Amino acid sequence: MDKKRKPIILVVDDNSGFLQAVRMAFDSRDYSLFTALDGQEGYDCAVKQHPDVIFTDVKMPNISGLEFLHKLLSDEKTKNIPVVIVTASHFDPSTEMVFKQENNVKGFLQKPCPIDTLKDAVAEIVNK
Repeated sequence: MDKKRKPIILVVDDNSGFLQAVRMAFDSRDYSLFTALDGQEGYDCAVKQHPDVIFTDVKMPNISGLEFLHKLLSDEKTKNIPVVIVTASHFDPSTEMVFKQENNVKGFLQKPCPIDTLKDAVAEIVNK
């Protein structure tokens, strides 16, 4: 990534409180932040903005997090965008493994998680 360009972050989540917290945390001087309320809106934004990292919830209206991941993977323009799953859902280990097997999934965070944890995930992915 060009050192002068701000990291582009896409957050796909139907929880308005979480989106508001993310908007406050990722200052527009340091990041370009886009949000979407479901997987389809997230996919459309990913194609248009080509973010450096995507944070997505699992349970969302219209298109779920897993369906969203599959849409990203099936498109040449989006298949290599790193994705971090951020969810309040409590998964058994086998469900978590389904997500971790997807090539574009780079992490799995449990909500609520500290904003610094989200920022650390962005820094780790962007600096690779």
